[in-house]
Amino acid sequence: MSKISFEEFASEFSKDLEIEDQEFINLPLKDIPEYDSMGIITVSLTIERLFNFEISLEVLDESESLKTLYDYCVKNS
Repeated sequence: MSKISFEEFASEFSKDLEIEDQEFINLPLKDIPEYDSMGIITVSLTIERLFNFEISLEVLDESESLKTLYDYCVKNS
């Protein structure tokens, strides 16, 4: 599989969480309303689909930004 770009990851993240605008990219994950307990589960499935590994919910809960989450996924895929 080819490497997933940050732009592709952000696009899939917003699509799967049904986020309308692009302001979420620069927000801390904890400040994104759609990134709640159900959103975290949805994102875990997104990551599994894109990067072919299961991410722990603890990592999802502790990630500070979309960029740090993306970097973690690239490093661990």
